[in-house]
Amino acid sequence: MFTVYHFIWLAVCAVLIAGTLVFLKQRRPPLKSVLSVCCVLCVLSELVKDLSVIKMVPSSDGSMLLPYMEMQHLPFHLCSIQILLIFFVRFARPGRGRTTVLAFMYPTALIGAALAQAMPSIFSTSIEVSQAFTHPLAYQFFLYHSMLVVLGAYIPLCGEVELRPKHYFSTLGILGAMAMASLYLNSMFAAATYEDGELISVEYATNFFFTYKPPLPIPLTSVGQWLIYLAVICLLAAALIGLCYLPVFLKARKKAAAGR
Repeated sequence: MFTVYHFIWLAVCAVLIAGTLVFLKQRRPPLKSVLSVCCVLCVLSELVKDLSVIKMVPSSDGSMLLPYMEMQHLPFHLCSIQILLIFFVRFARPGRGRTTVLAFMYPTALIGAALAQAMPSIFSTSIEVSQAFTHPLAYQFFLYHSMLVVLGAYIPLCGEVELRPKHYFSTLGILGAMAMASLYLNSMFAAATYEDGELISVEYATNFFFTYKPPLPIPLTSVGQWLIYLAVICLLAAALIGLCYLPVFLKARKKAAAGR
């Protein structure tokens, strides 16, 4: 993180994102067509990721080798969950549910993927910084998240999704539910050590939604500190999503004033 290789990747992604958005803004393709392309890219991205991280590990009796993917690669991070949402909105019929999901994807794909690129977890969990341009996982990570930024930005630009102030609150609700689920998933995939029935230590293999520990090296030594950390990230999420929805609120306010 914050190395020369990282800044090069950020520059490359910025150029790709800007160029793609300019192209989309000029051509204005239907959102359905953009989602179709995203579906294909999602499948290719997951294939590259899986083939890059899967390992052949001996069985417990040593009689055979079995394919194994470490738990931090499971698709329970917010950006990975976007894959399911992309397929849903691509094939779902127009309606309230589809609009709610698109309204959720708008800020979470845009901001979430941008933050992931700014703080790439792969350099601390999967590959070395020196492999930033030699390992397929680095290309998969930065290009996939660039696609999410473009998609998130295009949802309001396409003119097909009617975003309303209520979607700000539904987005916070969905995000909160996912964050709550991550608490269970992170504990479920943790390796706990017991002595005489007493919990001695725990080793976390996952950090979905960063509810286990901060993405930055900030130690948490008590429940109180962890609760403060959760409160900070909740407030930060509400503020960043609110920033995305600020034009929606202003538009609704202007419309209400004009109707008086």
